[in-house]
Amino acid sequence: MTASLTCTKIRSLETGAVYAWETAEGDTGNILIDSVESVARPCTPEGITLGEMLLDRNVGNVEKPDPDPKLRRAFLIAASVIFQERERQGRLPDKITRTYW
Repeated sequence: MTASLTCTKIRSLETGAVYAWETAEGDTGNILIDSVESVARPCTPEGITLGEMLLDRNVGNVEKPDPDPKLRRAFLIAASVIFQERERQGRLPDKITRTYW
């Protein structure tokens, strides 16, 4: 089964960059990448963090995972894609589209 994910930077704040993500299946959400570009957290479109789940790219592990496996998986994929592009480009990207299996 092939799926796709699109992440678009929708806001830059003092606390970091907010990305909206959407899967081909219609699942959506938002992620805040902190200002030092190392921690991702689920958030509102305004950048207000939701829950306690986070991904620290230096550790490479989801901490305080959300109990919903679908949300946890989507968050992990979106955060990973954003961090991979940041490594590749040397900066946070404006938009990313990825296909995965």
